[in-house]
Amino acid sequence: MLVANDGEVFARLHGRLARPFEVIGTLSALVGQPPTAVAQGVGVAMATSLEAQRLLESMPTTVRSLATSLQTHNARCIGELRGPVLWSETMSARASSFGDRDLFICSTPSRAYDIDENRILVAALRTVRDAGRAATDGVAGPLEDPVLRLARRVGGEAAHWMDHPSLAPITQVRPNPRAVRRTRSGKNRRTYEPALAVIDRAGEPISAEEAARWCRPVVRARHRVIMGLVDRLEKAARRHVPDFRAEHGVLLAGPLQFHAGRSDGAGLAGVMLGPLLIDVPSDPSITSRDEAEADVARRSEGRPSLAVLEEADLDRALAMAVQLAGSARLA
Repeated sequence: MLVANDGEVFARLHGRLARPFEVIGTLSALVGQPPTAVAQGVGVAMATSLEAQRLLESMPTTVRSLATSLQTHNARCIGELRGPVLWSETMSARASSFGDRDLFICSTPSRAYDIDENRILVAALRTVRDAGRAATDGVAGPLEDPVLRLARRVGGEAAHWMDHPSLAPITQVRPNPRAVRRTRSGKNRRTYEPALAVIDRAGEPISAEEAARWCRPVVRARHRVIMGLVDRLEKAARRHVPDFRAEHGVLLAGPLQFHAGRSDGAGLAGVMLGPLLIDVPSDPSITSRDEAEADVARRSEGRPSLAVLEEADLDRALAMAVQLAGSARLA
């Protein structure tokens, strides 16, 4: 049997995720839970976070201190001047209006709110609003859980602030690194600190410790397998295995593929090293080598397979994968 500290193993694997990552898909592939369940859990964590609550508490002050930029636009003025006269535009306008000498085209200054800082603020509010919806939209009937009620209330409050007259016209875009840097280093950074904290939290809304609690025992065992293989590959090849990235519900890193497996047992589960499937028995009560090998082979979908019952099996798996790769080259 593989012996390891599950929390430490998960923290190491979580730390080797390629960042930044798409939260829902990556966590789903990591912990073996459906994306809908992960989205709800992430929504609860984000909507009830201290960062979200701090943002909403600061909003009455923030909307009175919004950063603005001075912009000019051409205004058609009759009998008055609202700024510097643009004579070329004025003469063209007069020519098309029967020479009205009271007509002027002026460059009129105005305050603009649609700037990076306020786009960051709206993006943070949208993140909290969407988190509240994700946390509660799939719940049928009245919300009896106080945490879910809090998530819905926080999401609704964020949506209310997005409708504020000063914020509603602002373009809703995904914050880019340049805009975040400018906001973080600008003269109004204290005003927008709560919004920046929400944006930062949204990149990794839950900690490794929280995510680890979503894992079934068999998934934790597969984490021990994948990290044991990573350690052996790096030691044997003296090369760093790249960070894991998620694609179509699978974690990929160099020659390794991690399939957390579905709770109903359908689909592929375990670790693919080249053409070889390496997995633990689906039932922890299976201790016989023959039963374990038969259990993994039954779920391998015709691939070569190996069951892991103890640490030495990881060395056997690595040697078998090398042998299979050599045979494939010779074929």
